[in-house]
This record gives sequence, structure tokens and C-alpha cells, in this order.
Amino acid sequence: MEASEKFSQFERYIRTLCNIIGFDVMTETWKKSYRTYMSIFLCSQYLILMVYSLIIASDTFELFKSLSFLGFFFQCSLKMYYTIQQAPQYAVNFCCLKEAIYERHSKGTLAQKTTVARIIDLLVLVTKAISVLYTSSLFIFSLYPAYMYFVVHVKVPIFPLYIPGINIYSAYGYGITNSFHMLIAVYGLFGALTSDIVFIMFVVHFVTYGGLFKIECEQFDQDLSGVFQHCEWRTAVYKTFCRQRMRAIYQYHQSVIFYLESMQECYRNICVVQVASCSLSTVFNLFLALTTDWYATYGFIVISVFQLFVYCLMGTVMQIMNERMIDYISNLPWYMLPTEEQKQFKFMLARSQLSAEIMIRSVGPMNMETFTDIMQKMYSAFAMMYSFLVDLG
Repeated sequence: MEASEKFSQFERYIRTLCNIIGFDVMTETWKKSYRTYMSIFLCSQYLILMVYSLIIASDTFELFKSLSFLGFFFQCSLKMYYTIQQAPQYAVNFCCLKEAIYERHSKGTLAQKTTVARIIDLLVLVTKAISVLYTSSLFIFSLYPAYMYFVVHVKVPIFPLYIPGINIYSAYGYGITNSFHMLIAVYGLFGALTSDIVFIMFVVHFVTYGGLFKIECEQFDQDLSGVFQHCEWRTAVYKTFCRQRMRAIYQYHQSVIFYLESMQECYRNICVVQVASCSLSTVFNLFLALTTDWYATYGFIVISVFQLFVYCLMGTVMQIMNERMIDYISNLPWYMLPTEEQKQFKFMLARSQLSAEIMIRSVGPMNMETFTDIMQKMYSAFAMMYSFLVDLG
């Protein structure tokens, strides 16, 4: 199967998820629909139910359980806000990668096709793995009420959220509450899947851009060496060849930089939200794991840490790919270029050395080093909580 066909299948999958939650922002004609307002409505209802559950909490642990998904709520709400705000940019980025990678190289060389195929295969594999992981987490959450009902003979909701005026201990109230919770959970699953997979898609296609740029630079190096053997350095033929081929490299590099800057603009705020919400959720659910026997909190810890890991890993991939692109440009035979092209080459080299990192406000760049620092701080907070509980006996 061709890489373009695999990408078309992947596009259908991700666009289906986007359509379900009403955020198909990868089309230029996207407008808010009833599905969009449904997602916003469920998010607002979650906030109302959480506040109500805090008010009626019978003890401190019930109160903490109601707050356990606070980080996920803020994550969903702010992601929706920033996605709507940057919707045109998402459409531009998606159209650019489709045109520049798949349409332009559909009849390219073997090396180009191999590079594109390798990345789309990796993207499909990662998408399947994340879909299975997130879906299994929803399955575990939905099993918890069934386990408590049939084994422990206690009626509990999927989430520690209660609907005003509905008694969960009645058959009617129990069914209504868990049905509404399942609806929220399914929408949350689709939202998390869509957000994380789209981010991974944009990052790995930046890697594809880099791989194709490497092929362009290596091919120019070979061709220039051949032309240099048959033409003198100052002839018009040699200068014309250098100008035309280097202009193609300049344009390709500009398209890569434009794609990178657009991606940074889209995810600058979302990455801050992701890191803050995942850190908050992990620490809070670690406390619940210490103080309660609510096993569902362990699944949420795993998902929160995994999301934080994925975003930091993708940030590291961006850094590494940008450093490689600087090496590709530096290895070009600039000393064999005419004087005018050498000046243009200096501009391209200087432009490539600008920062390609996604910054997490005052925390630092989003990479694996930052992930390690955050995990160390969360462990310190966990150790402090554990010591406090031990002192209390």
C-alpha cells in the first residue's frame, strides 16, 4: 500500500474522531456545530456536578475523590478554548503537510518514498497503541461500578459525581447517573485521543520534513560535484545551476520553518495546559492512592504520566530534528558556491539556528529533561505526603 493511501486511512480515522466531538478544525471551512456545543455543554455539566459533589461530600476523602478529575477538566476546557482560537492555523498546517509531503512526493525517488512510508507506518502504529491504551482505561473505569455492585453489593457511580435531585441508590437514579457518566467518559476519551494523536501527527511529520530536506541536500551535493568537474567555477552555466538548485533548497527550508513556527503557535499554550494538568492530576491521585482503596485512581495516574511523557518526548524529537537540519545545512558544499549564493546560504544557516523549542512558560523547554525534573518534583511531593500521613498514624 502506498504511503498516500495509508495517510488517507489515517486521515479518515482522525477526522471521524474530530467530527464526533465537533472540532474538525483541520478543514478550512470548519464552523462550530451542535457537536461542538455538545462537548462544551458536557464540560460545563462536569463542572456543575463537581461543585455539587463537593458541597454534599460526607467526609474529606469523598471531597478529594470529587476533585480527582479537576486537572482533566481544566485540560479539556482550555484545550477546547485554544483549539477554537487557533482553528485556522490547524487547517493551514494540515493542508501544508498533505501537499508538501504526500502530493509532492507521490512520484518521487525511492529514497523519498521510503522516508515518507517509514514515518506514516510509525504514526499508524503509535495511533493504534494510544487508542488501545485510552480505550482500555475507559473499560477499566466502567468495570468499577459493576465490580462494586455484583461483588461488594454497593452502588457507586463511575465518577465520584452526583446529579442534583437523583438518588443513586434507586434503580432509576443509579442507571441515569452512570449513563450520564459514561457519556462524559466517552466524549473525554475521544477528546484525549484526538488531541494527543493530532499533536503526535504534526511532530512526526516535522521529522518527515527533515528527512526529505536531507535527501534534497545530499542530491544537490552529488549533482554539484558532477557539474564542477565539467564546468569552470565562474562560468554562467555553473552560476545558473547553483542559483536554481539552491533556490529550491531555500524554498523548501522556508516551508519547513513556516510549518514549525505554525506548530509552535498552535501548541504553545496547549503544552503549558498539558504539563500543568497532568502534574496536578498525578500528585492529587497519588494522595488518593495513599489514603483510599479506590483503585480507579491508579489508572488515572498512569494516563496522566503517559500524556506528560508523550508531550515531552515529542518536544525532544523536535529539538533533535532541528539540530539535524542544522547539520544538513552545514554539510552543504557552500565553499563551491558563487559569492552571491554564499551570502544567501549564510542567511539560511542563521535562520536555521533560531530556537525550535516549545517553551513551557517559566518551567523550561518541553523535552525529556523537563519531564525528569517534573517527575522528581512530583516524587518529592509524594514523599512529603507519605511522611505527613505516617506522622498522623
